[in-house]
Amino acid sequence: MSTFLVGLLFSLIVTVLVVPRLRDWFKKIKVAQMVMRTGEHEPDHAAKAGTPTMGGAGFIPVVVIGFIILALITKNTSSTGWATLIAIVVFAIVGAFDDSIKVFNHRDEGLRFLPKLFAEIAAAILGVVVLALGKFDFFLSLPFGLGEWHSVIVYTLFTIFWLVGWSNATNLTDGLDGLASGTAIIAYVAYLVIAIVQGDMTMVLLDGLMIGALLGFMFFNHYPATIFMGDTGSLALGAGLAMNSLVLHHEWSILIIGFVFMVETLSVIIQVTSFHFFKKRIFLMTPIHHSFEKGGLTGNTEKPWNEWQVNFFFWGTGLIMAVIYLLIWFL
Repeated sequence: MSTFLVGLLFSLIVTVLVVPRLRDWFKKIKVAQMVMRTGEHEPDHAAKAGTPTMGGAGFIPVVVIGFIILALITKNTSSTGWATLIAIVVFAIVGAFDDSIKVFNHRDEGLRFLPKLFAEIAAAILGVVVLALGKFDFFLSLPFGLGEWHSVIVYTLFTIFWLVGWSNATNLTDGLDGLASGTAIIAYVAYLVIAIVQGDMTMVLLDGLMIGALLGFMFFNHYPATIFMGDTGSLALGAGLAMNSLVLHHEWSILIIGFVFMVETLSVIIQVTSFHFFKKRIFLMTPIHHSFEKGGLTGNTEKPWNEWQVNFFFWGTGLIMAVIYLLIWFL
């Protein structure tokens, strides 16, 4: 528990000190959110234009530096933590390139699909290599009590799929002030509990650092946000959560613990598929948090929800699902 507290306090304090300075510098050099579209089917977010973005560049380095220092001091050198850290770093770098292209080239599309995909695949493979060097037991826990699948190749392919999928799911959730931050805090706390029970103190340290950094970032990212995390932060958060589920051998847990991220992604897939084949929209707008903005829980556009209402509903949903998984696991 002391490992967790040291990590949390370190990253919380440093993030609170670093982020406002980074925000002011980004504002000065115009690393800012572009004007968001405000069409008939979209909430009016024009007021957010000019808000500094790439806030992940403020809290992700705090986690990385804090982990390297504290892991060496406390001798928490398990390969699980280092592999997870590598995934977080590489996905943060990919996100930073993505953000930079959008900001400085003034376009909606950032890094091209194939370079982005290759970088994410490389991150997954590198993580597996680090685990192999640490003599990690490569197996996937199959759902419904079907046993285990011992195969490095299968594990590697699954890691690639899991990292790419969940990093982008978290990225889709980052559409309202503090939504992704708050949901990620809840998910990382759930994995922290699992890591503590399993005695993986390296993951306890890393998760504690991430929770502290996110709490510190929330001071500036909650509605109305003065800085956004951007792809730099959201892709890294999703990669970290995916790696948690993998290295702790709770692979399928993220379907419940990360329920909000999954629903956000499914809403986009359903909407795109429906419109492509039937020219019909299922939701008012996707990702689905924008539907709640426009029409609340009922879809009545005459009774829209503000960002706080949407956030609390999604945070509450994430918390309930995380607790459900932990209860199922403990029982």
